[in-house]
Amino acid sequence: MTHSPTRHFILQRITAVLNIPILIFLLYLIFTIPGMSYDGVTSLFQKPLILFLSLLLTFNFAFHMKLGMQMIIEDYIHENKNLKLALLLNNIFVSIVIIGCTYSLLTL
Repeated sequence: MTHSPTRHFILQRITAVLNIPILIFLLYLIFTIPGMSYDGVTSLFQKPLILFLSLLLTFNFAFHMKLGMQMIIEDYIHENKNLKLALLLNNIFVSIVIIGCTYSLLTL
């Protein structure tokens, strides 16, 4: 189903490389948030830079997950009907994750 395996490969590597600095930001959040009150956490996520990096983290991790799962689905599901269904469910799941995380971050 992948239209260009080379493009898919490159996108997967780009998102993996982008995950490294984003992971550093995530570790910062993991070690900072436990000592904060609810009001402290909400004020932290209202800062534009923190909100932007959190949204970037969400989009990049979810897109990287989608690419990886797509590759696994394409490798192991061979019947066309099941393949299309599995890819559709993969896209729906990733969309739900992105929408849910974005909504959660924007309404904090």
